[in-house]
Amino acid sequence: MLINSKISCLRQRGDTIVEVLIAIAVISLVLGGAYVTTNRSLRATRSAQERGNALKLVESQIEQLKGLIATNPAGVFGAGVPSPFCVYNNTIVDPSTGNCTVNTSGAPTTAEPKFNLAITRSGNAFTVKNNWLDVGGNQNAATQITYRVYQ
Repeated sequence: MLINSKISCLRQRGDTIVEVLIAIAVISLVLGGAYVTTNRSLRATRSAQERGNALKLVESQIEQLKGLIATNPAGVFGAGVPSPFCVYNNTIVDPSTGNCTVNTSGAPTTAEPKFNLAITRSGNAFTVKNNWLDVGGNQNAATQITYRVYQ
């Protein structure tokens, strides 16, 4: 009986190297898929945050523009207004000054993410555009709103 017990112990083997490699490959595929999904989700969330910030900046430009038109229409519709322009501290500013490249709070910046604001006028219609580099820094993203003044 002792010999029979030793023979059955010799026949029992652990996992082979092939089985271990297959298990590692399966686990790697599952973890890799989870990583890719999480990464895409985080990029989409960040992109949505940037688009929301850009839209807030455009809306802020429109509100400041409304205020300027209400208090000083000649300053907005006059001949000396640059095209394009932006509104900074309730004054019309030429983009070449650097005050039209702003951060998420609307302060001038050179650090990313930076939003490039530009307002163009066609008659009584003002188009406010905001351009910035996307999350990956590969391509420009943009948003724009057109505001028409009725006088």
